[in-house]
Amino acid sequence: MFYNLYQDQWFIEIRGQEFALNCGECIELHINGNIIPCRLELADKWYVMMDNTSFYLRENEQYIVNL
Repeated sequence: MFYNLYQDQWFIEIRGQEFALNCGECIELHINGNIIPCRLELADKWYVMMDNTSFYLRENEQYIVNL
């Protein structure tokens, strides 16, 4: 998953094609070998929600996700 600054949106690439992710999309985020189910959300910045915890995504980072 990567951020496109010009479209202010997160994208995934599947078989060479890019797909935009929208607010409310459910993804599985890979963090330190763990797969964490979460939901992509947008306030003043993009963030993910998991259970009762949230954190902002870093726009200059790429993330490994499953849909």
